[in-house]
Amino acid sequence: MGFASQEIYLDNAATTKPWPQVREAVANALESGFGNASSLHKRGLDAARQIAQAADHVKDLAGSREWRVVFTSGGSESITTAILGTVPRGKRDTVVTSTVEHAAVEDACKLVAQRGGRVVELSAGSSGVVDPDDFAAAVDERTALVSLVHVASEMGTVQPVEQVARLVKRAAPRCRVHVDAVQAAAHLGVLDYSGAIDMVSISAHKIHGPQGVGALLLRPGVMPRRLICGGDQQEGVRPGTFNLPGIVGFGVAAAMTRERGQKMIERMASQSQELIRKVVGEVNGVRLLGDRQARAPGIVVLAVEGVRSQVLLHALEMRGVLASSGSACHSRRTRPPRCLTDAGLLSQEGAVRFSLGPDTNDAQIDAAAAAMVDSVIAVREGRTQCS
Repeated sequence: MGFASQEIYLDNAATTKPWPQVREAVANALESGFGNASSLHKRGLDAARQIAQAADHVKDLAGSREWRVVFTSGGSESITTAILGTVPRGKRDTVVTSTVEHAAVEDACKLVAQRGGRVVELSAGSSGVVDPDDFAAAVDERTALVSLVHVASEMGTVQPVEQVARLVKRAAPRCRVHVDAVQAAAHLGVLDYSGAIDMVSISAHKIHGPQGVGALLLRPGVMPRRLICGGDQQEGVRPGTFNLPGIVGFGVAAAMTRERGQKMIERMASQSQELIRKVVGEVNGVRLLGDRQARAPGIVVLAVEGVRSQVLLHALEMRGVLASSGSACHSRRTRPPRCLTDAGLLSQEGAVRFSLGPDTNDAQIDAAAAAMVDSVIAVREGRTQCS
């Protein structure tokens, strides 16, 4: 059986290839457009103008010019700033979160607990989708922050962040609500968060921008504590010299993602359904994990009976397909994440995550499905070579 002669990249949830327009913008900022945005001469003023323009594009992607944009080194720093910059807040020492969160949320919450705070972690259960009522019941006068991912990278499930935020604010009006929108920005198109959500994290490299740059979006009046020192840039929340090339590239990627919007989502949704049909329908012992009706259009997570994830991924790569077993931040772990076991992943099953992008084409989906079927059969037969 013949497989892809060229690499088929289906690990876009880990990182994406920067678009040509992004690469061009970054190159221009490194060459003719360089400058320190804190300087008062013309190069500094031009750099500040470029950063302001990029911030507007990021705000538009998040649905409102009301946001204040704090640029960071990426999604992890943005998430960490939201959590450790908020908890504790006076006598409020509690953060409420879920089992489907990014590693940055997990690790920041561990630090909160180590420093004497309280962490409440709610399970997303077999569906991979949290129950908003659980969050409403979990918050009290001690709760400083609720942090919830919008699209879970390990599961691909979409969380009801708006409903959670409304119920939380009703039960604990002083509680801040933070949404990790790193994957949502890539898989849900234009975001439009209500005023009940106080902070949002986004990362450039998940939307075909450069690696090493992200943003924390803040509502007016929301001011997390600084985690690093170095100056008064960005109102002191995130001091230090701006990463001008990265921020400019981020702005271009945000504008292009917003422009592609609904067409991008519809195509990825159709392709995901085709991939599921051609794999689950062709080989026994393969099933979709998580709620089928609450899934990001470009992420497919499959449980495969009788295989180990790493062996299956190696077999797929031999057939020209690059996928993953979950978040790249946990790629060295030996056990599956709790969210997958809560969703029903068995000890004798491996997990594979395919994450599509706006440039994934139908021929690649067909080839990937064929490679997946052959890989599962080959691994079960004790080989990895193509049949």
